[in-house]
Amino acid sequence: MDHALVTAAAGLAGLATCGVLGAITAARVRRGRPYLASGLFVALDGPVDPAATAARAGFAGVEVGVRVDTDTTSPTLRLTCAMPPGEPAPTFDQAVLTPLATRVAVNPLGRVHARRAEPFLLMVRAEPEPDPQTGAVRATGLEYETLDRLLRPHAPILTQFLGGRVIPGAITVVLAGPHWSRCDLLGAYERYAFLEGRFSDLEPGGLPVGVAPVVSEPLAARLGFDAREEWPEFPAEARHILRSLVRSAHADGRRVRFADVPERPRRVRNAFWQEMRAAEVDVIASRHRGALARFLRRPVPRIHKHRAVPVRYATAPEVNPR
Repeated sequence: MDHALVTAAAGLAGLATCGVLGAITAARVRRGRPYLASGLFVALDGPVDPAATAARAGFAGVEVGVRVDTDTTSPTLRLTCAMPPGEPAPTFDQAVLTPLATRVAVNPLGRVHARRAEPFLLMVRAEPEPDPQTGAVRATGLEYETLDRLLRPHAPILTQFLGGRVIPGAITVVLAGPHWSRCDLLGAYERYAFLEGRFSDLEPGGLPVGVAPVVSEPLAARLGFDAREEWPEFPAEARHILRSLVRSAHADGRRVRFADVPERPRRVRNAFWQEMRAAEVDVIASRHRGALARFLRRPVPRIHKHRAVPVRYATAPEVNPR
């Protein structure tokens, strides 16, 4: 009898534990993953739902690739993700814009992430369009008008440039890569997208902040990194160059995102991420969303400044007068 009571009590305790764990898990699912303020998921090769995947993982932005589909009645943009033979890739509107708009609509604050006021960064990279006759890549970039037709129905949730003023929205669209036609954006009085600039735009005559709020540059090439020579730690000169670039961009009111960051081997990738984080790079991007998310969830190590050790002098013992 006593043994049966003990068994029953143990079973009830186990059920209670499972219930508590289930409640904790359900609460975590409802809250979503921790917010990764500097994380950008690079989804040029997939998945087919890049925006929803990035948002669920807590990333502050996503980069997608698009190409023009001329087989339809009107040219539209499709993702560059890999698909089975004969199956078309999802359109940019149905795989990116619509899921993000749905998240914004159900959020009381009108943002992609709950309790986060900063806009979600949506970077769109254009795949070069081949000439239908020669097959060569066209020298001209993808026309912004094609993308603008898709963005305007979602205008209320997009960051807008209007008559020289930038009006923040829930989502900021930034066009990445060299295959966009810049002339359309430079002369527009009203638009819903911005350009990814270069560090040369910080100099006089470069693109203004209202056109290129984000600047980028291939980091490994700039630092002289050779993949055949692994860096166990960043050389002092490379660290100085990295931090000088970030300071100059921040002084001009720009955000920084570096390309060409080594993805292999893992220790080199982590070394680059660690240095970029220490240099306060605004956007750290990677195709490896799991590895990047784990890295960004780590607490930032505290930097203790050197302090001189106080010198304590021994006092002479008091002499009692007699």
